[in-house]
Amino acid sequence: MEDDLKDQGSVGKTTVTSAEIVRSFGKWRDASLTAPVFITAHGRTTHVLTGLRLYQQLTHKPGDSNALATEERLTGLAEWLKESVILCTPEEEIIYANARARQYCRLPPLRKGLKLTDAMPDIEGSVMQVQYRRTLSTREGLTADLPSVFEQGCWTQLTTIPLGDRLVLMMRDITEEVERYRMADMKQGMLDAISFHHAVAYVRISPRGLIERSDASFAEWIGLKPEKLLGRRLQDLAVREDRIALRNLFDLLFEENTPQQAMVELTPNNAERLRVHLSMVPLHGAYGMQGASIIMTRA
Repeated sequence: MEDDLKDQGSVGKTTVTSAEIVRSFGKWRDASLTAPVFITAHGRTTHVLTGLRLYQQLTHKPGDSNALATEERLTGLAEWLKESVILCTPEEEIIYANARARQYCRLPPLRKGLKLTDAMPDIEGSVMQVQYRRTLSTREGLTADLPSVFEQGCWTQLTTIPLGDRLVLMMRDITEEVERYRMADMKQGMLDAISFHHAVAYVRISPRGLIERSDASFAEWIGLKPEKLLGRRLQDLAVREDRIALRNLFDLLFEENTPQQAMVELTPNNAERLRVHLSMVPLHGAYGMQGASIIMTRA
């Protein structure tokens, strides 16, 4: 055995003949767990016997473990998110989808080889597909608000993110937000139309009755610039005998949360009294009552 085993001293290299490996494989297998064993044939080193851990270290590609750890952290986090999250390969094969994505995108049970277009046929040729393929080709993260391919008349916010060699799709239903913006645009259009009609005016007041916004028509009626009206009590612009009744009407508006109407006389700056008809509705926000919206017409 001493002839078969040679120690290369300074480098601690252990070599053994192939014949000795056959005779005492168990011994050299155990020895390879702590250091590689070099196997020779006819005096030449031809093979190396080593443990699995060392082999994995030798064949490890930089970044593999980091990418795997990142992917595991991502999927773990995704289960807690309200957004739909889908993780794909560069070949568009789905390798993970969180519970929200499975419900929102109506995904079939995941299986090996299932591609995005197989799971969601309606995205074929859509803007959504154009976006995630652009992210795949350019490695650029993108976000867009798109008409939903999952429900007619709905909207989806799609974010596509390159993550290592993976593609992440994040989707969120923004239909309610789009409708709010649309209603806000309609409201603004109505206010612009009211301002254009000089016989109609608009004022918004706070729950304390302070003017927070007024249009050009109302400012023209009162004889002040719109910014000069901000923060003033609307009831103080009424004639003295109408102020108490108007203040009581505001209290009723906010306490009972119901629309109110009134006929009052205003006191324009350096002008005669102006009789107007008020229609008032309460304004609600995310945190409760935010004031009232008032439309006025000349009586």
